[in-house]
Amino acid sequence: MGSNASHLLWQLKPLLVLSLIIFLSSSCKKEAQTPDERPSPSSETANINEDVTIASAVGSGWVAYSPTKKIHLDDEDGLQIFNWTSYKSVGDPICADYQYDNGTETFRIVNNKSNRSEIRLQNEYSSGSRQFEGYVTFNAPLDDESLMQIFGSTEGATQLMIRGYAADGGSIRGAGQTLATNVYGKEVHINVIHLQEDKGNRIKIYINGVKKADIADNEAVTNYMKYGNYGTLRTGTATVKWRGVKVYRDGTAPN
Repeated sequence: MGSNASHLLWQLKPLLVLSLIIFLSSSCKKEAQTPDERPSPSSETANINEDVTIASAVGSGWVAYSPTKKIHLDDEDGLQIFNWTSYKSVGDPICADYQYDNGTETFRIVNNKSNRSEIRLQNEYSSGSRQFEGYVTFNAPLDDESLMQIFGSTEGATQLMIRGYAADGGSIRGAGQTLATNVYGKEVHINVIHLQEDKGNRIKIYINGVKKADIADNEAVTNYMKYGNYGTLRTGTATVKWRGVKVYRDGTAPN
Protein backbone atom coordinates (compact mmCIF):
# COMPACT_ATOMS: atom_id res chain seq x y z
CA MET A 1 0.00 0.00 0.00
CA GLY A 2 2.85 2.40 0.90
CA SER A 3 4.53 1.69 -2.42
CA ASN A 4 1.31 2.43 -4.34
CA ALA A 5 0.83 5.74 -2.49
CA SER A 6 4.38 6.82 -3.24
CA HIS A 7 3.91 5.94 -6.89
CA LEU A 8 0.67 7.95 -7.05
CA LEU A 9 2.31 11.01 -5.48
CA TRP A 10 5.15 10.74 -7.98
CA GLN A 11 2.64 10.78 -10.85
CA LEU A 12 0.76 13.79 -9.39
CA LYS A 13 3.92 15.83 -8.72
CA PRO A 14 4.02 17.58 -12.14
CA LEU A 15 0.34 18.52 -11.80
CA LEU A 16 0.89 19.95 -8.30
CA VAL A 17 3.89 21.98 -9.48
CA LEU A 18 1.90 23.37 -12.43
CA SER A 19 -1.00 24.35 -10.13
CA LEU A 20 1.41 26.16 -7.80
CA ILE A 21 2.93 28.12 -10.72
CA ILE A 22 -0.53 29.19 -11.96
CA PHE A 23 -1.56 30.30 -8.44
CA LEU A 24 1.60 32.38 -7.91
CA SER A 25 1.30 33.96 -11.37
CA SER A 26 -2.30 34.98 -10.70
CA SER A 27 -1.40 36.52 -7.31
CA CYS A 28 1.40 38.60 -8.84
CA LYS A 29 -0.95 39.95 -11.51
CA LYS A 30 -3.52 41.04 -8.94
CA GLU A 31 -0.88 42.79 -6.84
CA ALA A 32 0.47 44.57 -9.88
CA GLN A 33 -2.99 45.80 -10.86
CA THR A 34 -4.06 47.00 -7.42
CA PRO A 35 -2.37 50.45 -7.50
CA ASP A 36 -3.85 51.24 -10.93
CA GLU A 37 -7.33 50.24 -9.83
CA ARG A 38 -7.34 52.54 -6.82
CA PRO A 39 -8.62 56.05 -7.64
CA SER A 40 -5.89 58.62 -7.08
CA PRO A 41 -6.35 61.13 -4.26
CA SER A 42 -6.54 63.95 -6.82
CA SER A 43 -9.41 62.24 -8.64
CA GLU A 44 -11.34 61.78 -5.42
CA THR A 45 -10.77 65.45 -4.52
CA ALA A 46 -11.92 66.58 -7.94
CA ASN A 47 -15.16 64.63 -7.62
CA ILE A 48 -15.80 65.98 -4.13
CA ASN A 49 -15.15 69.55 -5.25
CA GLU A 50 -17.49 69.13 -8.21
CA ASP A 51 -20.26 67.85 -5.94
CA VAL A 52 -19.79 70.80 -3.58
CA THR A 53 -19.90 73.21 -6.49
CA ILE A 54 -23.20 71.81 -7.76
CA ALA A 55 -24.69 71.75 -4.27
CA SER A 56 -23.81 75.44 -3.75
CA ALA A 57 -26.53 76.61 -6.16
CA VAL A 58 -29.91 77.09 -4.48
CA GLY A 59 -32.80 75.32 -6.23
CA SER A 60 -32.62 72.80 -9.06
CA GLY A 61 -31.67 72.51 -12.71
CA TRP A 62 -29.05 75.26 -12.65
CA VAL A 63 -26.31 75.24 -15.28
CA ALA A 64 -22.97 76.83 -14.38
CA TYR A 65 -21.46 79.08 -17.02
CA SER A 66 -18.55 81.52 -17.31
CA PRO A 67 -19.38 84.91 -18.83
CA THR A 68 -16.52 87.21 -19.80
CA LYS A 69 -15.27 89.40 -16.95
CA LYS A 70 -14.21 93.04 -17.18
CA ILE A 71 -12.34 94.88 -14.42
CA HIS A 72 -13.88 98.27 -13.51
CA LEU A 73 -11.65 100.68 -11.56
CA ASP A 74 -12.16 104.39 -10.90
CA ASP A 75 -9.43 107.01 -10.69
CA GLU A 76 -9.42 110.84 -10.89
CA ASP A 77 -10.38 110.60 -14.57
CA GLY A 78 -13.40 108.40 -13.86
CA LEU A 79 -14.25 104.83 -14.83
CA GLN A 80 -11.43 102.76 -16.34
CA ILE A 81 -12.34 99.43 -17.97
CA PHE A 82 -9.84 96.62 -18.48
CA ASN A 83 -9.85 93.09 -19.84
CA TRP A 84 -9.60 90.55 -17.05
CA THR A 85 -6.16 89.86 -15.63
CA SER A 86 -4.96 88.61 -12.25
CA TYR A 87 -3.91 92.09 -11.09
CA LYS A 88 -4.77 95.63 -12.10
CA SER A 89 -4.43 99.00 -10.39
CA VAL A 90 -5.08 102.67 -11.17
CA GLY A 91 -3.55 105.87 -9.84
CA ASP A 92 -0.02 106.91 -8.92
CA PRO A 93 0.11 106.31 -6.03
CA ILE A 94 -2.50 103.56 -6.27
CA CYS A 95 -6.05 104.65 -5.45
CA ALA A 96 -7.81 101.36 -6.32
CA ASP A 97 -6.81 97.86 -7.35
CA TYR A 98 -8.05 94.34 -8.07
CA GLN A 99 -6.26 91.04 -7.43
CA TYR A 100 -7.09 87.39 -8.14
CA ASP A 101 -5.27 84.64 -6.23
CA ASN A 102 -6.31 80.98 -6.13
CA GLY A 103 -10.05 81.57 -6.35
CA THR A 104 -10.14 84.66 -4.12
CA GLU A 105 -10.69 88.11 -5.61
CA THR A 106 -9.63 91.17 -3.57
CA PHE A 107 -11.14 94.58 -4.31
CA ARG A 108 -9.53 97.65 -2.69
CA ILE A 109 -10.53 101.30 -2.64
CA VAL A 110 -7.45 102.94 -1.15
CA ASN A 111 -8.46 106.61 -0.97
CA ASN A 112 -11.05 109.16 -2.08
CA LYS A 113 -9.52 109.48 -5.54
CA SER A 114 -11.47 106.30 -6.35
CA ASN A 115 -14.88 104.88 -5.52
CA ARG A 116 -14.81 101.62 -7.45
CA SER A 117 -13.07 98.25 -7.75
CA GLU A 118 -15.45 95.79 -9.37
CA ILE A 119 -15.90 92.88 -11.75
CA ARG A 120 -18.52 93.46 -14.41
CA LEU A 121 -19.96 90.22 -15.81
CA GLN A 122 -20.75 90.37 -19.52
CA ASN A 123 -23.95 88.41 -18.95
CA GLU A 124 -26.74 90.66 -20.22
CA TYR A 125 -30.14 88.97 -20.01
CA SER A 126 -33.75 90.14 -20.32
CA SER A 127 -35.48 86.78 -19.87
CA GLY A 128 -34.97 83.49 -18.07
CA SER A 129 -33.37 82.84 -14.67
CA ARG A 130 -29.91 83.62 -13.33
CA GLN A 131 -28.13 82.92 -10.04
CA PHE A 132 -25.05 84.53 -8.52
CA GLU A 133 -23.17 82.71 -5.75
CA GLY A 134 -20.03 83.39 -3.73
CA TYR A 135 -18.41 83.89 -0.33
CA VAL A 136 -17.76 87.48 0.75
CA THR A 137 -15.59 88.88 3.55
CA PHE A 138 -15.04 92.48 4.63
CA ASN A 139 -13.54 94.15 7.68
CA ALA A 140 -13.58 97.49 9.50
CA PRO A 141 -13.53 100.30 8.53
CA LEU A 142 -15.59 99.41 5.45
CA ASP A 143 -18.93 101.21 5.65
CA ASP A 144 -21.67 101.65 3.03
CA GLU A 145 -19.96 99.99 0.07
CA SER A 146 -21.73 97.91 -2.59
CA LEU A 147 -20.74 94.24 -2.57
CA MET A 148 -22.94 92.98 -5.43
CA GLN A 149 -25.38 94.50 -7.93
CA ILE A 150 -27.99 93.49 -10.46
CA PHE A 151 -27.49 96.36 -12.85
CA GLY A 152 -30.24 97.82 -15.05
CA SER A 153 -33.46 99.50 -13.97
CA THR A 154 -36.28 101.69 -15.25
CA GLU A 155 -36.01 103.85 -12.12
CA GLY A 156 -32.24 104.09 -11.58
CA ALA A 157 -28.93 102.41 -12.34
CA THR A 158 -29.51 99.17 -10.44
CA GLN A 159 -32.38 96.84 -9.71
CA LEU A 160 -30.66 95.35 -6.66
CA MET A 161 -27.66 96.45 -4.62
CA ILE A 162 -26.29 94.44 -1.68
CA ARG A 163 -24.14 96.65 0.55
CA GLY A 164 -21.81 96.25 3.51
CA TYR A 165 -22.04 98.56 6.55
CA ALA A 166 -20.17 99.19 9.80
CA ALA A 167 -23.32 99.09 11.96
CA ASP A 168 -24.03 96.08 14.18
CA GLY A 169 -20.50 94.71 14.06
CA GLY A 170 -20.50 94.75 10.27
CA SER A 171 -23.80 94.20 8.49
CA ILE A 172 -25.15 93.38 5.05
CA ARG A 173 -28.24 95.07 3.65
CA GLY A 174 -30.21 94.59 0.44
CA ALA A 175 -33.76 94.67 -0.91
CA GLY A 176 -34.65 97.27 1.73
CA GLN A 177 -33.76 95.13 4.74
CA THR A 178 -30.92 93.90 6.93
CA LEU A 179 -29.73 90.51 5.72
CA ALA A 180 -26.95 89.76 8.25
CA THR A 181 -25.19 91.34 11.25
CA ASN A 182 -21.90 90.86 13.13
CA VAL A 183 -20.11 89.80 9.96
CA TYR A 184 -16.91 91.90 10.16
CA GLY A 185 -14.07 89.49 9.38
CA LYS A 186 -16.42 86.55 8.78
CA GLU A 187 -16.96 84.80 5.46
CA VAL A 188 -20.61 84.98 4.38
CA HIS A 189 -22.14 82.74 1.70
CA ILE A 190 -24.48 84.71 -0.56
CA ASN A 191 -26.83 83.42 -3.27
CA VAL A 192 -28.88 85.83 -5.38
CA ILE A 193 -31.54 84.41 -7.70
CA HIS A 194 -33.11 86.62 -10.36
CA LEU A 195 -36.22 85.34 -12.10
CA GLN A 196 -37.17 87.59 -15.00
CA GLU A 197 -40.83 88.27 -15.78
CA ASP A 198 -41.19 85.13 -17.89
CA LYS A 199 -39.83 82.90 -15.07
CA GLY A 200 -41.57 84.19 -11.95
CA ASN A 201 -40.81 87.91 -11.60
CA ARG A 202 -38.84 87.55 -8.33
CA ILE A 203 -35.47 88.37 -6.76
CA LYS A 204 -34.44 86.10 -3.87
CA ILE A 205 -31.45 86.52 -1.55
CA TYR A 206 -30.00 83.71 0.58
CA ILE A 207 -27.45 84.21 3.36
CA ASN A 208 -25.56 81.08 4.43
CA GLY A 209 -28.27 78.97 2.78
CA VAL A 210 -31.22 80.71 4.47
CA LYS A 211 -33.65 82.84 2.45
CA LYS A 212 -33.56 86.41 3.77
CA ALA A 213 -35.36 88.37 1.05
CA ASP A 214 -37.94 87.62 -1.65
CA ILE A 215 -39.15 90.64 -3.62
CA ALA A 216 -40.95 91.29 -6.89
CA ASP A 217 -38.92 92.15 -9.98
CA ASN A 218 -41.52 94.29 -11.79
CA GLU A 219 -39.01 95.85 -14.20
CA ALA A 220 -38.88 94.52 -17.76
CA VAL A 221 -35.31 95.56 -18.52
CA THR A 222 -32.01 94.04 -19.61
CA ASN A 223 -29.79 93.25 -16.63
CA TYR A 224 -26.25 92.16 -15.85
CA MET A 225 -24.35 91.47 -12.63
CA LYS A 226 -21.43 93.16 -10.90
CA TYR A 227 -19.57 92.36 -7.68
CA GLY A 228 -16.70 93.84 -5.69
CA ASN A 229 -16.41 97.15 -3.85
CA TYR A 230 -18.24 100.32 -4.90
CA GLY A 231 -19.04 103.51 -2.99
CA THR A 232 -17.60 106.72 -1.59
CA LEU A 233 -15.07 106.09 1.18
CA ARG A 234 -16.05 107.25 4.65
CA THR A 235 -12.98 106.17 6.65
CA GLY A 236 -9.73 104.53 5.64
CA THR A 237 -9.11 101.90 2.98
CA ALA A 238 -12.05 99.63 2.14
CA THR A 239 -11.29 96.01 1.21
CA VAL A 240 -13.75 93.37 0.01
CA LYS A 241 -12.87 89.75 -0.74
CA TRP A 242 -15.02 87.42 -2.82
CA ARG A 243 -14.14 83.72 -2.97
CA GLY A 244 -15.50 80.99 -5.23
CA VAL A 245 -17.81 83.22 -7.26
CA LYS A 246 -20.01 81.28 -9.71
CA VAL A 247 -22.93 82.17 -11.93
CA TYR A 248 -25.72 79.88 -13.12
CA ARG A 249 -28.62 80.06 -15.56
CA ASP A 250 -31.84 78.30 -16.55
CA GLY A 251 -32.64 76.87 -13.11
CA THR A 252 -35.66 76.81 -10.83
CA ALA A 253 -35.72 78.61 -7.49
CA PRO A 254 -37.27 77.14 -4.34
CA ASN A 255 -40.71 78.51 -3.42
